[in-house]
Amino acid sequence: MRIYLFGYLDDDFYGRVVLTPAEHTVADLAQQLVSWAPVTCRGALFVTNEAGAVLDPAATLDAAGLRNGDIFTVATAGEE
Repeated sequence: MRIYLFGYLDDDFYGRVVLTPAEHTVADLAQQLVSWAPVTCRGALFVTNEAGAVLDPAATLDAAGLRNGDIFTVATAGEE
């Protein structure tokens, strides 16, 4: 099943709508959003939900509790 989510990068004020299979992992979702970034993101990626909780990168989107219309944010740990 596909779900739509609203994604933000921590250093970009534009939000993006992401349509993706619920079976993808949180790490897959982060990579999908970063691929549209205006600059190259370096370092580890962290995904948080609307409440600010860090999501397990290995969890599927369904297991992480992401549902249609949810907002997520991708942040980087910094330069490698």
